[in-house]
Amino acid sequence: MTIFYGVACILSLLFLVGYFFVDKKQNKWIMCIFVSIFVCNSGYFITSISKDLTLALVGNSIAYLGNVFLPFFMFMLILDVCNIKHSKVLKYILLVIGLVMLFIATTGGYLPIYYKEVSLEILNGGSRLVKEYGVLHNLYFVYLAGYMTTIIVAITYSVVKKKTNCKMQAIFLLVVVIGNMLVWLIEQFVENQFEFLCFSYIINEMLLLLMYGILREYEKKISTHKQESTHSVDLSIIDFDDKFSEEQIAIIFGKWEKLNNLTKREKEILKHMLLGEKRKDIAVNLFISDSTVKNNITNILSKLAVANREELCRTAKKFI
Repeated sequence: MTIFYGVACILSLLFLVGYFFVDKKQNKWIMCIFVSIFVCNSGYFITSISKDLTLALVGNSIAYLGNVFLPFFMFMLILDVCNIKHSKVLKYILLVIGLVMLFIATTGGYLPIYYKEVSLEILNGGSRLVKEYGVLHNLYFVYLAGYMTTIIVAITYSVVKKKTNCKMQAIFLLVVVIGNMLVWLIEQFVENQFEFLCFSYIINEMLLLLMYGILREYEKKISTHKQESTHSVDLSIIDFDDKFSEEQIAIIFGKWEKLNNLTKREKEILKHMLLGEKRKDIAVNLFISDSTVKNNITNILSKLAVANREELCRTAKKFI
């Protein structure tokens, strides 16, 4: 059993190192997730090699340090992936809640609130804690269920409001969270001598690395496409004589469903484009830089699947 925990610990460390090579942008929440998994598996390993209760409790506390904050990091990652804006205070509130939960979960052997009693059992060359749960143990279930619920709500909201550019990425992360939750629930109701979460985490790390490797290649293709679109913008879309009235634009915005994919700023710039304004005039009227207008126009053309401003206006006329 100790060997399995040791292998899980080494693998989680290797995946943490491997992450820096796969995800060049180094998303801080992904990094925190990988660190949490390594900390958690380290705690399991320390517990398994412990020869006395004190060291085993230290290992258990280290494992909870990783477990308690893992759903927090996953939740913050979901908010980023789903482009959901939130108050800066939110993460500090959640951190405080996590610290309180960590304190309660690590009182075993000192206070009879999370565990009534705890003892050390050495079996098959490895050590494990034998626990009798206390009155506050169910609080950890409520803690995990709360994160699970908010993650589902966040992903559902982002899909409905079309805030995320990659629905599959958000759904993939949701599956990872649900998988870990199910493994944890099974461990609570099925008697076992091994923490299956440690290898569940390893599998999740492999999937996350695979996902980000695929997304990196996808982003490269998107970047290349945008660069090609930019060249088209420079040559043909900046100055165009065709224009629409305010009434016509209102009709276009009401009927063209693809416009729902545009951001508020992009819709604003599109309106000025349809009014026949040149790029520099749009920049002056909206008090933004010329390059900002240029980048937004490129995004607008890409989202509406048109090659240039002329095609944009021809397509818009179909809705009048």
